[in-house]
Amino acid sequence: MEIHFEALDRCRTAARTASGDFETLDGDMPNTASKPTESAIFGTVDGASGLASAIDSGWGTLSDELGDAKVKLDGVERALSDVEENVREANRATADPMNT
Repeated sequence: MEIHFEALDRCRTAARTASGDFETLDGDMPNTASKPTESAIFGTVDGASGLASAIDSGWGTLSDELGDAKVKLDGVERALSDVEENVREANRATADPMNT
């Protein structure tokens, strides 16, 4: 079986880097806006209150999604490490003449 360990390592490194970026962004972003969005900023537009509420809701969702992305990228990094380790173990086991 031919597998490119360097490619796995580059993917794992990219996942780790992206995870760190999401962690930094999520850490810098408060879970909620510093104050609720005021509907007055939209003037007298019908539905201004609903729009302001949607903005606040979107802020919270964005914060949640950043945290979820970090967790998923951490999982990708671990999975790629597991794949590499398992393939290396399988290669050692099949290369060992005493193992047959």
